[in-house]
Amino acid sequence: MSEEAIEQWTVCLRETAPGTEEETARGFVRELYDAAREDRDEEAAQADFEREE
Repeated sequence: MSEEAIEQWTVCLRETAPGTEEETARGFVRELYDAAREDRDEEAAQADFEREE
C-alpha cells in the first residue's frame, strides 16, 4: 500500500474516531493492511494447492 493510501485511510479513521492520535491511527491502518494482505496470500496459496491436487 502506498504512503498516500495509508495517509488517506488514516485521515478517514481519525474523522470517524475523533481524538485518535495520528500515529495510533496510522499504526492501526498499517496493521490492518498487513493482516489483510497475509489473509489474501494464504487464500491464494490454498487455492493454488487445491488446483494442483
